Amino acid sequence: MKAIAEVGQSFRTEIKLGSELEHSLIADEPVAEGGENAGPTAMGLLAASLAACTAATLRSYANHKGIKLEGVTVEVDASRRKPSEQVDGAKATLVTKKITLRGSLTDEQHARMLEIAEKCPVNKALIQGVDLIHES
Repeated sequence: MKAIAEVGQSFRTEIKLGSELEHSLIADEPVAEGGENAGPTAMGLLAASLAACTAATLRSYANHKGIKLEGVTVEVDASRRKPSEQVDGAKATLVTKKITLRGSLTDEQHARMLEIAEKCPVNKALIQGVDLIHES
């Protein structure tokens, strides 16, 4: 997946993404941080990416297994820790995820769905890390 971001004199960032750059969205910073609040922050987009991937992974699994899943809500909060909060090996970024499953699921199906949620590609990338190559 390719993404291109362009920013000018303000924090408002125009993003094009997709295999043909066919999608577009705006990212920005809150007014209190000098932005216009015209879109989510970059950290907000990270949270949205994890939430969307988790929900889609669960929908796909339920469809494949014939599980009567009426819906899924995935709440994700991503934030940067202050240096004083990074003690005892705590990482600089904290991500919390809450999954609510709706439907007639057995206890076993519910537990399995929560296991499957951890297998979404974005979750795996965050847990395993990535190879980041800087090009100029």
